[in-house]
Amino acid sequence: MVGNDIVDLQLARKESNWQRPRFLEKIFTEEERHFIHTANDKDAAVWLLWSGKESVYKIIARLEKRRFFAPKKIAFCTDDFSRRRVDDLTAKVVSTGYTFSTKSVVTDTHIHTVAQLDNINKKLIKNNFYIKKNNYPTQHKTTRQHLLKNYAKMTNLAVADLRIQKDENQIPYLYHQNEKQSTVISISHHGNYGGYAILTV
Repeated sequence: MVGNDIVDLQLARKESNWQRPRFLEKIFTEEERHFIHTANDKDAAVWLLWSGKESVYKIIARLEKRRFFAPKKIAFCTDDFSRRRVDDLTAKVVSTGYTFSTKSVVTDTHIHTVAQLDNINKKLIKNNFYIKKNNYPTQHKTTRQHLLKNYAKMTNLAVADLRIQKDENQIPYLYHQNEKQSTVISISHHGNYGGYAILTV
């Protein structure tokens, strides 16, 4: 299983005041808050952990076929914090016992995180990219086009025969000529950035 999330750091700074009262307490564990408060770049630390939780959440939503909001139940391993390994973290889900690995690309402009669970013998393709226009329709269309073109190239299928469709829980699935594929996909976009992950046997 795979999930991904991307954060446009400039837009996040404009839209989200994480320093407002009780915001961190609602989202992050005590250990995670300590990591944020002691980080050299507190903004980046907040959105790194946020994108990790979102990536893991997308996998859980797919596994359990439901949507929910309980970010503190997705907790990062404190050993990673002590080693300051900000781009490579392990997350555990308190309620289920699942353990996930997350890998993040951290730049001055954006953070892209991909979470994985039980992906032995599977091929992972991941990508993130700049989107010139940051309105929702352009983000949505551009991100899907990138994913479909990449999948078509790696499978030698025609892009015209591929489509992405979400189910009633807003979980995306890949279809080839109206047949649902076993390949797992995850899509994300925010501001001027899009990202995706493809997990295939």
